[in-house]
Amino acid sequence: MPVAPDLADVKAYLGTDVSWSDDEISAALASETAAQERVVRFPLDVDPLDPDPYPADLAEALCRRVAANLANRALPLGVQANMSEAFVAQTRVGGGDREVRRLEAPWRRLVVG
Repeated sequence: MPVAPDLADVKAYLGTDVSWSDDEISAALASETAAQERVVRFPLDVDPLDPDPYPADLAEALCRRVAANLANRALPLGVQANMSEAFVAQTRVGGGDREVRRLEAPWRRLVVG
């Protein structure tokens, strides 16, 4: 199996203006890597001692999964309030990310039966 992006790769994706600690990012990376491994099939390595690079679209999807995981931690109820002069609207956030689905689509496991 290809080697997944590590903490340094995810931190580079998130940018320098983040407030999450390395432990928080590592925990999110571990959980999202496990979640991604359950829903996609990876290309087989020709030589297991020399793993192939992680496919670019799966690496992008994994980094995006981690970013969404970290962002949603600030909203434990899964809603965000938008206030104006007339009313308060609540918007549901979280759940599936359209870009993650698009990037992982060619690699998705097919469920049969």
